[in-house]
Parts: sequence; structure tokens; C-alpha cells
Amino acid sequence: MIGAHVVLHLALCGAMQKAPAGAAIPVQVLLVDDHGNKRFNQTLTFKRYETTTTGTVEFDAPAGEYVMQMVSAPYRCSAVDWIYIINEHRRTISEQLSDGMAQLSHPMMLDGTAPQSFLYLQPTYVLFDKTLQCNQPVPNPIPAKVRIENDDDSFYVWIEQTPDLYQRGGAQIALQMQTPTGDYHYIRLKIPFPTPWAGFPDNIQFNATVDEMDWLSGQPTGVLLCPRLFRTSAG
Repeated sequence: MIGAHVVLHLALCGAMQKAPAGAAIPVQVLLVDDHGNKRFNQTLTFKRYETTTTGTVEFDAPAGEYVMQMVSAPYRCSAVDWIYIINEHRRTISEQLSDGMAQLSHPMMLDGTAPQSFLYLQPTYVLFDKTLQCNQPVPNPIPAKVRIENDDDSFYVWIEQTPDLYQRGGAQIALQMQTPTGDYHYIRLKIPFPTPWAGFPDNIQFNATVDEMDWLSGQPTGVLLCPRLFRTSAG
């Protein structure tokens, strides 16, 4: 399967930061798919430098959704995360190595391709109560744990499905985009959230286009927009 070139930036754990300059630091990188198949398994090495607390390794990996495990046995450090790799798109990933064994979270994942005009609008993702109607003024968002990584032509989002969101009966996700005047557009993403956890994250894909960005420029700010042109699909 054709995949992508991955650039992985690793923030060093405490034990690694005590290593002398020039020390070789091995990290085993393992990608496991939702069927338990190991799609990538290599030990990669970078050098410890006194002027930085990060290291970088690069590799090629097949497209798809994975749990990514990173372990440095000599330093007893690790990290673990859910990732998605879009076919034939360079992927940049940042991870924090921690002393001991890292734990997985329970997110919903969003990803897709996007033009520079999309990324220029500083897209983020917020949660609103399910009762908020289209074209109505938006209230303060529901507190949420959202992580975003943007590449030159794609984006990757993790929205944590926390117990309080299940207790309140769910929420609706909106894409928040800043205008040149500092106001915000809010676009509803018509997807259920949170979803029952089945051991692997639900992956929602949508590709932002230049036409959609042009349409958005003429829409009102501060209200929940519900256009049909922003289409999503389950990965």
C-alpha cells in the first residue's frame, strides 16, 4: 500500500535529557492497525544534543489509522498515540516521551486535506450543546480536550471523549475559523459525538476546498452555520 513519509519529532523524557551530548538514542516505532497487524516495526536512532530537548526520526509508513507505540528500552521511556496517515501526503508528528509506560486516550479523530487558505484561518474545533440550532448565536463552548496538528496541505485532530460528555448525552462539533477582522465562523460538523468506544477511535474525514473557503467569506459570524457543502465520511 502506498503511504507517506513521516517526520516524527520526539520531546525527550527525563532520563534522555541526562544523557551526554552525542549519545545515540534508539527508539522502537511500532504501528499496529485495527486488526492487530504490525504495519511498521523498526528501531530508529537519533543523537542527543545539548542545545535541544527534542529528537527527530524519519520513516515511510503505509496509509491508514494506527496505534503508534514508541519505546526506548535503554532509557525506559515511552509514548503511545493514535495516528492517521493520509496516502501520498507528508506527515509531521510531535510526541512527548515519558519516563515509564504511557497510556492511551479515547479520542475521536478528524483529518483531511486542505488548502493553505484553510490553515490561514487558524481552524480549531469546539463543542456546543446538542440543543443549539442552525443560524443561532453561539454560546460559550463546552470545555473540551482538543489537539491539532497541521501540515502544509492536511490537518489531524484528536477530540477526547471524556466521561462528562457521555454523562451529558453528547454534544455537537463545530469547526471554528477566524476571519481577518478577528471574528469567528462556526461550521457544524454533522457527526455523532461522543461515540461508543470499541477499542479503536472513530475516524472522520473531510477535505476542505478552496470553493468552501470562498463561500465562507460571505457568511455571518458568531452563529452556527450548517452548510451542506462541508461533507464528512467515516474512515
